[in-house]
Amino acid sequence: MSTIASAAPFAVGDVFASTGNGQVNVYSQSGVFKQTLDTGLGGFTTGGTFDKNGNFYVTAFSANVVSKFDNNGNLVDATWANGISRVESIVFDAAGNAYLGNAGSAQIQKVSSTGAPITNIAVLQNTDWIDLAADQTTLLYSNEGSTIRQIDTATNVDTVFTSGAYGALFAKRYLADGGVLAASGNGNVYRWDLNGVLQQTYAIGIGSVFALNLDPNGTSFWTGTLGGSAVRKVNIATGAIEESWSTGLTDLYGLAVYGEIQAGGGGVDTGGGNGGTVPEPGTIGLLAFALAAFGAVRRRKA
Repeated sequence: MSTIASAAPFAVGDVFASTGNGQVNVYSQSGVFKQTLDTGLGGFTTGGTFDKNGNFYVTAFSANVVSKFDNNGNLVDATWANGISRVESIVFDAAGNAYLGNAGSAQIQKVSSTGAPITNIAVLQNTDWIDLAADQTTLLYSNEGSTIRQIDTATNVDTVFTSGAYGALFAKRYLADGGVLAASGNGNVYRWDLNGVLQQTYAIGIGSVFALNLDPNGTSFWTGTLGGSAVRKVNIATGAIEESWSTGLTDLYGLAVYGEIQAGGGGVDTGGGNGGTVPEPGTIGLLAFALAAFGAVRRRKA
């Protein structure tokens, strides 16, 4: 098992694996251990994310709080937001407010950049895993069943985004085109279009997958085994495995990536457009083809 390392600056692409003992381990993209962030609360941590200043926030599920670390890995506030029953996921909006999904009630808590309560958004089922759309008002949520719902907080209209034989759906992310990626307990990651119609199934091959987040490159996602150690980086367009490694632990419950793409625009600003939107999946292959063609033309001219 990894030992606790001293705080060090985060780098774009660093992978944050939520584990047991109230800790989060930080790795390079190739799986090299870098440091451990310790909430000091024990229990296990789950969903994590970043604000625009690069501070890291992780949900301490067992302690019903969210803990905050600065962008060097120093613990700033172990109970930055508290009193949220079984808080499991967190996402920021473009204004710096955070939304908290939890397994303990049918509501999403909205808090300020200081963790102070703003409002509770009532929904129709528990909100274990959430994400925010680019419009800043639509929240995606699920209670780890096979149905994903979304609520428009401007109108309070709550609708089914998709439902089917998808197993238990866990962490999820909006894509730029309004589509969605979600990890499933049946070992797959699914991609739907903006209408909730299934477009692609990724067979990850590492057992039940729980965690999911988008890479800063805009073309890949990360996922990992529920309560296990396997971590994979997967190409969105092709499904090819780009990175494959193990944490060496047996309690993975969440993955975050420094500079991760967020449709809601709430992620860390690394100066390269990160924290914004990911290219639409259908355009990724065309973009690669166009770049290759452009390179060929330049070579012929040379």
